[in-house]
Amino acid sequence: MSRPTLALLAVLLLPVVAHAVPADDVRRTPVVEAVERATPAVVTVKVEVRVDSPFRFFREERRASEGSGVIIDGRGLVLTNAHVVDGATRVEVHLQDERAFAADVLAQDGELDLAVLQLRGASDLPVIALGDSSDLLLGETVIAIGNPLGLGLTVSTGVLSSTGRDVPVGQGPVQTYLQTDAAINPGNSGGALVDLHGRLVGINTFIHASAEGVGFAIPVNRATKIAADLLAYGEVQVPWLGATFADVGRGRLGGAWAAGALLVERVEPGGPAARAGLRPGDLVGQLDGHRILTRADLNARLAERRPGVTVRLQVLRGDRSEELAVVAAQVGAGIGAVRLAQGVGVQVQPVQGGLQVTQATREGSWVAAGLRVGDVILGVDGVRTASVAALTEALDRAMARHRGRAWFTVARGPYQGTKELPL
Repeated sequence: MSRPTLALLAVLLLPVVAHAVPADDVRRTPVVEAVERATPAVVTVKVEVRVDSPFRFFREERRASEGSGVIIDGRGLVLTNAHVVDGATRVEVHLQDERAFAADVLAQDGELDLAVLQLRGASDLPVIALGDSSDLLLGETVIAIGNPLGLGLTVSTGVLSSTGRDVPVGQGPVQTYLQTDAAINPGNSGGALVDLHGRLVGINTFIHASAEGVGFAIPVNRATKIAADLLAYGEVQVPWLGATFADVGRGRLGGAWAAGALLVERVEPGGPAARAGLRPGDLVGQLDGHRILTRADLNARLAERRPGVTVRLQVLRGDRSEELAVVAAQVGAGIGAVRLAQGVGVQVQPVQGGLQVTQATREGSWVAAGLRVGDVILGVDGVRTASVAALTEALDRAMARHRGRAWFTVARGPYQGTKELPL
């Protein structure tokens, strides 16, 4: 090869040599920095579930599955989806630094699909920073971090396709989710959706079964409020509207209300709904601009809020539609005791195994259902009620969830059964 040719090659190669090792500040993009901040607090959740098997008499059959979670407290609190740990007999959580902890399910809410785990013997753990899901921008970059398909830590990027998509999930309530085209797959459930600062903005929850690039996450503001309620109260606190509702199914109404609505069954005197002007017989179709088709939808919307907030209900009264502003409150103290005496129409006293009805009014739902004085109440809505306090607390819970009825488990002599009674 001639000298001029060699000289030319040397000149052409100079830029390649000069840029063979890019500067770190070019490689360290906002996505890289966000992943570095967030990943230490994203965990793999390994679960064992007992399953029915024709061989169960010989040996116990178990099925293993995996999901994801996020550490929200350095003492070992992990937030994940309820469906990740539903029915679990054993839960183990693996961190990115290869540590592993046995975990207990402290609390969960299946309808809202959130659960809180406690890692045994954990302390000083990395904690993810929290963002604000009410301040997100359509089209901003987000990052999904989790354990898809059991592959281990995986990162995918995309944008927010919607900051508030109303989606029905199975037989559960219609809720508002963040929608993203960042790749989410089985195993990502319970993992982190973070912004470019590495802050948690959502809990990755599910994908659209018939589409690619359509994934949904529970907004972080809702997730942390629900987690705080589960930890403090053992259940989600739903602000009370002071009314009970019944579902009006699809096709029973016309026009814009044909998909369904709520029928106001009862308005508590002096309660929030009564002060706002809501009446029995009204139909409720929206809360703060979101469609409400079932009582589960209503309670899911309210679960994001705290007592004292003002909500706006779209109400159909006759052929006229109007909007009412209702200041939601904490459920009234002692309302369960009032409904037991006035609605069910009974007085009770403790006996072995339950609460015996000692008096019953003719106007109450107890007598109307064919039940008698002397019958024994064993439980309400599947919860055992061995004391008067437990019984009234169970009715408090039903009223707090805007239910006008409850299931009573009743014993008469050697027989027992259940009856749904109006409250």
